[in-house]
Amino acid sequence: MIKILNFLFLRFWNYYTHASLKFFLNTNKKKYNNKKKLTIIFVKPLNYLDLYPKNIKKNFLQILNSNYRMGPVGLFLDHKTEFVISSTYNDILINHKKQKHKLNKFRIENLRLQWKNRRDINKIDFNKYDLAISFEDTISNRIVNKFKKVLWFKIYEDHKKKFYKKNLFFKPKFYDGILNQTLGFTPYSLISRKHSIDFSYTFGNSNFLKKIKKNNLKKIDIILEVNQENEVKKKLYDLIKKNSLRDINTVHFLDESLSHNKYVSKLSEGIFFIATNLKSPRWGNSLLEAAICQNLIIGNRNHFWNSQIIIKELHSLNLNHALKIVNKLKKNKILYKKFLKKQNDLLDYLNYFRPLEQIKNYSTYIKRDLNINKKN
Repeated sequence: MIKILNFLFLRFWNYYTHASLKFFLNTNKKKYNNKKKLTIIFVKPLNYLDLYPKNIKKNFLQILNSNYRMGPVGLFLDHKTEFVISSTYNDILINHKKQKHKLNKFRIENLRLQWKNRRDINKIDFNKYDLAISFEDTISNRIVNKFKKVLWFKIYEDHKKKFYKKNLFFKPKFYDGILNQTLGFTPYSLISRKHSIDFSYTFGNSNFLKKIKKNNLKKIDIILEVNQENEVKKKLYDLIKKNSLRDINTVHFLDESLSHNKYVSKLSEGIFFIATNLKSPRWGNSLLEAAICQNLIIGNRNHFWNSQIIIKELHSLNLNHALKIVNKLKKNKILYKKFLKKQNDLLDYLNYFRPLEQIKNYSTYIKRDLNINKKN
């Protein structure tokens, strides 16, 4: 019953989201094209095992070795971004040994690697950056208060975190704002303020594959989203067995056992990404990861909290309908390219240029001498 109510609420959520986005796009023809490269530092604590297990300064391709999530790849590929693993959280030294008994072997190895790569953030001159991003309270108020030239933002792991909703409305103390993990135009937008930037956890754009030199590998017709209902997976298996997929030759069922590098490599080979019937509502990062890897998404908008990049023509409620769309677009390359361009335009706008523009505009309200506001 709770699951049914969640999906029912999500349907109304997405009705508002897509109506709001459509109205905005119809009335606002402005195209963001801010190509200024920012100097950024992103800091996470050593006991947070998602995202990148090593400090990143120059070798941006280390983002492919992320532990569980693609993360904000656009920060590294399109800006001068340093990623730092902190030995402290809110000025308290992290005792990584305490966590070991709760972790499996793979996570213990990641924890050891991050412990080896830890840095003392007290020795960092944050005033040399335009933008500093702290994973939750990794960077203490004491440090934030010391450095006035950098614009300070906080990002949360999950929208269910204790202070997330509060910080949409009230600016976190000492910090300049939060990166709210949405693509905007959701009901959250009704309560958020200028300090809340519509910036997703998977920030990036359609140039990703070109930047990592994996843009000529499209050979998998369908990639199935990992959280699909078992009935969907079984049905697709049966259709493959019976050779009943017509012009569809290759199908890949994503699973969570892949290393992140292999996961990105697999996505980079995909043509269509199907996500029609989820076990429970999801946030939408998998859609962004697929879109960034140039998969055309055919999915059910009403199963994701952030479904803005599923274009109207590819909104699909079930597997049968999704497969019909795939067969149609495999025969009609012109229409396929049209839809992919439409998706890419949305991706680049919502997941790259718009959040950067929001950050730049917001910085002009801050009454400090900020690096970000200085001309190149």
